[in-house]
Amino acid sequence: MMRLGVLTFLLILAVSERLNLSDPNLRFVLCKEELYTTFFVLGFAFNIGYLKFNKRFFSSLFFFRFQMLADMGLLTWWVFLTGGVFSGFLLIYILAIFFYGKFLGVKISAAVSVALCISLFLISCVQFYYPHLWAEAHIRGSDLAYNFSLFTLALALITSLVFLGNQEDKRLLYKVVEQEAALSRAETLKFRIFDWIDSGLMALDNAGHITTINTRALDWLPGLGREHVVNVDFSTLFPEFAASWEKRAAHASMRAIVSSPRTGLTFGLKLTALPDNQGWLMLFSDITQIHKLELQLKEMEKLATIGELAAGLAHEMKNPLAGIKTSIQLLLTDDLEPEYATRLSAVIMRDIERLDFLLKDFLVFARPQTATPESVPLRQVVDEVLTPLAMRYPAVHISQYINDECVVFDRHQLHQVVLNICLNAFQALEEQPDPQLTLHSRYSSSGHILCVEDNGPGFAPDLLTRCFTPFVTTKASGTGLGLSIAQRLAAQNNAYLEIGTTAQGGAKVMLHIRAETSTETNTEMRTETKAPENKPMTQDRP
Repeated sequence: MMRLGVLTFLLILAVSERLNLSDPNLRFVLCKEELYTTFFVLGFAFNIGYLKFNKRFFSSLFFFRFQMLADMGLLTWWVFLTGGVFSGFLLIYILAIFFYGKFLGVKISAAVSVALCISLFLISCVQFYYPHLWAEAHIRGSDLAYNFSLFTLALALITSLVFLGNQEDKRLLYKVVEQEAALSRAETLKFRIFDWIDSGLMALDNAGHITTINTRALDWLPGLGREHVVNVDFSTLFPEFAASWEKRAAHASMRAIVSSPRTGLTFGLKLTALPDNQGWLMLFSDITQIHKLELQLKEMEKLATIGELAAGLAHEMKNPLAGIKTSIQLLLTDDLEPEYATRLSAVIMRDIERLDFLLKDFLVFARPQTATPESVPLRQVVDEVLTPLAMRYPAVHISQYINDECVVFDRHQLHQVVLNICLNAFQALEEQPDPQLTLHSRYSSSGHILCVEDNGPGFAPDLLTRCFTPFVTTKASGTGLGLSIAQRLAAQNNAYLEIGTTAQGGAKVMLHIRAETSTETNTEMRTETKAPENKPMTQDRP
């Protein structure tokens, strides 16, 4: 910009002389108009080229050297036109050598100074022998020698000044050059890594404009190159991702599966905030085939589950039906005594009741009633469950620490969930020498937690992988549907069950009721806990 300003100033001087507004003393007169015009055309062309292409030079040293040669050539041309050794613009030589010497070093400054001295000496010789070229009849040699000597002394002084400050400037210059080379290598490596990634990648600013994009992402934009999409709003190129982008404020990092009508593909999308509020990183890949396989796998799992349920139900019905069949066959014999007939009738009734109980449980599991959430006092429901169980199992010592709080839950279904959990615990404590059952509740950021702990034998490790599988039980007379039903009912009320072990090795079952479905009615201080990530469940204890 400074160079452009100097050229503009010189152009104004040339125009003022043309309009006779200033004294055109000692001006070169041969082809004057053409030489002046060519000078300004080349000068402005070089400046426009510097402004447009300076960032494309790989080396700053090469760029400075090229500028210096061009500037010295143009300046010598201007000095020649405006009086040679007597030109008032010789001072610009001094400033240019000082400026370039700070960047290019004392050797370059000395070489340029010698070249300028030789050039000015040749110009002075031409002026001495051909003064008419500058519209003069005679130019004295003493005047030429005087001006030439002063200029040579000025060049020597400015070269010395450059030498004095050269060492520190040289160190800084080469440090800049090294950093520039390192930055260029890092930029090249960055794009190589980005292009190596098999997923599409876009770096976005906070307004959603693309700042960086890799080759894989461009594959889904046929006909567009990197230069066509940088600084463009990504939603105009990938409109299918716009909905996920709108939700970014609530998540520092989010994942989504997005179907693209534009390409007919399914994308797995991850959107992550960059540090220091520098924008967002969007990573996406084609998961169409994986998504199809997942859907097929889910269908196969459903069919497998139906098969397991059918097999389990058939197995559970087989034994009662076999007992009924055998009893009826015996009853049909003519020589059966009345006492045995009565006993066989009782067996038939017992097996029928067992089948009825089994089918009722199965229907509850397979088709639970729609939940009707309401505000339910948790302590009251627990008391309703424990009162009859405590009478049925008087040897069990019960400790209860339930807060005065309400949860939003279907009252009947909450009662059934708590009953199934507690009944399992009581049954596991039947053969323990000092049976103890502890119930306590607490509130965390995720919601209410009801915890039921006992000092029984705990859960068998081989059952942990079959959490809530229907008909899985270790009891001789159990159906294996108790906790499966509890799981289904909890899920209907936006809750879930989690199992674990106590420090003494007993069983621990926790009912998590998420915060969005819970309300507090007391102001007690509660301990904040985090819900575990995996929730292995089992049906019964060994």
